[in-house]
Amino acid sequence: MNSRLLLLLLLVYTVLGLYGLRLWQLQVVEYEQYATQSRGNYVRTEPITAPRGRIFDRNGKLIADNRMAVDLVYQGGQVEFKERILALLGLSELPKPERGQEVIVKANLPEGLIPTLAELTAGQKNLRLVERLERNYPRPISGSVLGYVQLANALQVKQGYDPDELVGVSGLEGGLENTLRGTRGARLVEVNARGERIRSQVIRPPLPGKDVYLTLDYDLQKAAEKALADSLEDLHKGRKRYGLPLDQKPKGAIIAVDPRTGEVLAMATAPTFDPNLFARRPTPREEIQRLIQDPDKPLFNRAVLPYAPGSTFKLVTSSMLLEKGYATPGTIYTCTAAFTVGRFTMRNWAHRNMGPMTVKGAIANSCNTWYFQAVWNAPPGSAPLVDDIAARAKEMGIGRPTGLEIPERSGFLPTRAWKRATFDEPWYPGETLSVAIGQGPVLATPAEIARMLSTIAMSGRQPELHLVKRIGDTPISPRISQVPGTYWAELQEGLRQTVTEGTASFLLKDFPVPTAGKTGTAEIPGKRMGLSHAWYMGYGPVDPNDPRPPLLVVAFFENGGEGSGVALPAAKKVMSAFWKVNTGSPAQPSPAPIPQPTPPSAARP
Repeated sequence: MNSRLLLLLLLVYTVLGLYGLRLWQLQVVEYEQYATQSRGNYVRTEPITAPRGRIFDRNGKLIADNRMAVDLVYQGGQVEFKERILALLGLSELPKPERGQEVIVKANLPEGLIPTLAELTAGQKNLRLVERLERNYPRPISGSVLGYVQLANALQVKQGYDPDELVGVSGLEGGLENTLRGTRGARLVEVNARGERIRSQVIRPPLPGKDVYLTLDYDLQKAAEKALADSLEDLHKGRKRYGLPLDQKPKGAIIAVDPRTGEVLAMATAPTFDPNLFARRPTPREEIQRLIQDPDKPLFNRAVLPYAPGSTFKLVTSSMLLEKGYATPGTIYTCTAAFTVGRFTMRNWAHRNMGPMTVKGAIANSCNTWYFQAVWNAPPGSAPLVDDIAARAKEMGIGRPTGLEIPERSGFLPTRAWKRATFDEPWYPGETLSVAIGQGPVLATPAEIARMLSTIAMSGRQPELHLVKRIGDTPISPRISQVPGTYWAELQEGLRQTVTEGTASFLLKDFPVPTAGKTGTAEIPGKRMGLSHAWYMGYGPVDPNDPRPPLLVVAFFENGGEGSGVALPAAKKVMSAFWKVNTGSPAQPSPAPIPQPTPPSAARP
C-alpha cells in the first residue's frame, strides 16, 4: 500500500473518530442539557392572567367586574374554511400579520359565534381562539373617580407585568392597583411538531385580586352626578345676567361625606367619561384621543384639584382670629360697602352698609369688610398674620393630603417665607386681606374643604377622608385626630345663621332637615365678572338629637359664577336625595346687583 493511500485512510479514520467523539459527547456527556432543550421544543410554560379584584359600593352593588372575552388571532398562511369564517365575521379578507407575529382578526367575539368558530379553527395552528380577561363596569361612576385600566406598557412589563395584563390607571383603579391586582398562574402546554396544542396542565392556579368595598353609596353617587349635569340651567342664568357666552357642559365636583368617620359617600366630577371606553378591545383610539384633547379636561377629577376657595376659607380666618385672641365672639365691626387701605379701596360683595356684626354675622352674611378690619387691627400686624392663617388652615385640613386612596393634589397656603424665596419680595400687609377671604394665592381642593368643614362640624374631631370601607372581609378603621380649639360653637352658629338668615337662607331656610353651611364665590384674575368659581359647603342635621344620619356636602363649579346661584342648588339636591325629602319648587335668589369693576384685592400700600 503506497504512502498516499495510507495518508488518505488515516485522514478518513481521523475524521470518523472526531465525529464519534462528538456523538459520544452529545449523547453521553451533555445528554441532560440537550434532553431538557429537546423537551422544551414541545412543552412550554404559559402564564395565566389573574382576575382583578372586583369593586362594590358600600351596599354590595357591583361597580367593577371581569368578563371572559374571546379573540380570533391569525399567524399568517393558508386557512381552511376561510370564506365561511370571513362571512361569519363580516370581513372581506384576513389581516396580514407581521412576520413571526400574530394579529387579531376579531376581538370580543359574540358568544353565539364562538362554538362555530371553535369547530372551524380546530386543528389549524395559524388560526385560533384566545381567551382573555376584560374589565367591565356594569354600574360605571364618574370615570375620573373610578379610573380605568390599560394593557401593561413596556416599562411595566420590565417591572413584572405580563404583556396581556391589565393595569389600573388613575382613580380607584390606579390608587388600589396593589390590592386589585391578582397573582398570575402558570400552565404547561404540550404541542406537536406542527405547533398544534395537544394538552395542557395548570401547574399553578392564578390568585384573584382582593375585592374592594367602597364607602360610596351608588344611589347617592348617581344623585350627585345628576345634580352636576342638571346645574347647566342655573349656570346659564348667571351667564346671561353678565352677558357671557353659555357653556355646553358644567365643570365641577360634588363630594358628600359622613363627617363622623370621613367616609366619602359620593364623589362626582364633571365633565366625565365612561371607563368602559378604555376597557373595550379593540381600543377606540379616536374616541380616547378626543377625550385627551378635550379642552374641558374630562379626565380630571376636580374633587381633588386645587382652586381659589373664596368665602369658604373665611372659616379658617375666623377660627384663627378667635383662637389667637385677635378677635372675640363679641368683637363688632361695621360691615361697610368698602374698606380703604392707603391708595386702594377693597369692596364688599354688597354695595351697601350692612350694619354692625360679630364674627357669626360675618360668616352668615359673608362680609368681606368685617374680615378686612379684623385682620388689619390684629396685634401682630397684617403682614405677619398671613403665617398664622397658613398654620391654622393646615391644622384644619387645607394644604395637605386628605387621606383618600386616589391620587390627589394639595392646596396651597402662602407665607412670608414662600414669597421671599419665590419672588425675593416682602409680604405686603394688604396681601393678607386678600388671603383672609380666600383670594390671592391661597388654593384648596373640594376634598380639603370637606375635611375642614367636617372638623368644624365635629368640634375639632378631624377624620381623614377615605373611599374604601373594607378589603375582602377586613374593615378599614376611620383615622381620627383632634384639632385644638375652643371656639367651634361660634363657627357652627355662624354657619347655621348662613342658612337661617344669611346668604343661603333663600333656598335652605325652610329645608325639612335643619342644616348649616357657607356660600363662596372666588374671583379669578383675568376672568370677567360672572366667571368666578362657585362654592357651597353644608352639613346637617345640626341638632345632635336628630335621628337622621349626618351628611356633609361640598359643591364646586369651575367658573360657575356665584356660589348661591349654582353650587347651593346642586348641594341641596344631593341633601334631598340623601334624606329623601321633597322640597317642591326651589326658591329664587334675590337679583344680583349690577356688576361694578372691582379693584385688586391684594393691595400694596
